Amino acid sequence: MLNIGAGSGYLEERVLARGWESHSLDPDDSTVKRLVAKGVSARVGRIEKMPFADDMFDVVVVSEVLEHLSEEELSTGLSEIGRVLKRGGTVLGTVPHRENLSEQMVVCPHCGQVFHRWGHQRSFDEESLASRLSPLFRVELLKSKYFGSWKRLDWKGKLRAIAKWVLLAMQVHGCDETLVFLGKKI
Repeated sequence: MLNIGAGSGYLEERVLARGWESHSLDPDDSTVKRLVAKGVSARVGRIEKMPFADDMFDVVVVSEVLEHLSEEELSTGLSEIGRVLKRGGTVLGTVPHRENLSEQMVVCPHCGQVFHRWGHQRSFDEESLASRLSPLFRVELLKSKYFGSWKRLDWKGKLRAIAKWVLLAMQVHGCDETLVFLGKKI
């Protein structure tokens, strides 16, 4: 398995605990050092130029990464996933669903530059994501989900989470939902 954009290393820890092989790619040197210290095979790099051999992985995970990429980086990155994934291999990922990018813009108090608070450059819906994936992958799952975390919420947060789940069940979008996708390399 290759995890692109490793973050905390939670996924890698779970995979290694099961005795499976895990590799990580992250642009942040300190993240990679932390993962290597935990015994994870991790490399510094970017999705647009992965330091891995062709047809190397059965599974590639790319969760909360694609929305950060420019048009060129997205095209190249998806091609790179296709290159390192074995034929018939699985790509699994998530992106924010129908995010209103303008609602998350902030202004730097020092220089006045306006930017997205999490560095998102694009928003996806089912159609736009499927059109990006389908040239390289047979899309088998494309579903909107809300991933609320009960453990970290106080009672007000739990009420908001319930409201979001209800709205999502009613097909009302814009409730912090995530688009989950799974594809097989063609």
